[in-house]
Amino acid sequence: MKRLVFILAIIPFITSCLKYSEPKSLSLSGLYVIDKITTEDSIYTINDVFFDSKKLIVPDTISYIVGDTLCEIDYSTIRLNPIQGGLNWGKEYFYFVHGQRTTYDLGNIVFDCEGTSRIWKILDDSDESLTIRIPSNKDGNWAVLSLTRIGP
Repeated sequence: MKRLVFILAIIPFITSCLKYSEPKSLSLSGLYVIDKITTEDSIYTINDVFFDSKKLIVPDTISYIVGDTLCEIDYSTIRLNPIQGGLNWGKEYFYFVHGQRTTYDLGNIVFDCEGTSRIWKILDDSDESLTIRIPSNKDGNWAVLSLTRIGP
């Protein structure tokens, strides 16, 4: 009888377990178009012009046409400002992903931009879209970029 009680008592411990979930493999590589920009005071959608006077995204680009501005990301480089057909790029930044620890925290894109370190938080990375939060600068301004993948 003692043996039966012991076996019945230990069965829940043996059969119950936590599911292990590995951090998601990021698929950042691709050609993207900026579909939406959300700031602390406005939402910019297709055909709106976002004037980046606070230099949130990158310091040397002043305006972005939402729905028309392209961005290319490969496994180590972020490219902005396509010149004449998109084969040549105006700006190129080398990045690495840091801080991807759990399935819910996708990490940060960290890169050096014109002498300053930039950290973009990856909020969502799906097959066809990418959402990035650009944290607030010293003035408390922030932005969220919603990108849609249009190419490999």
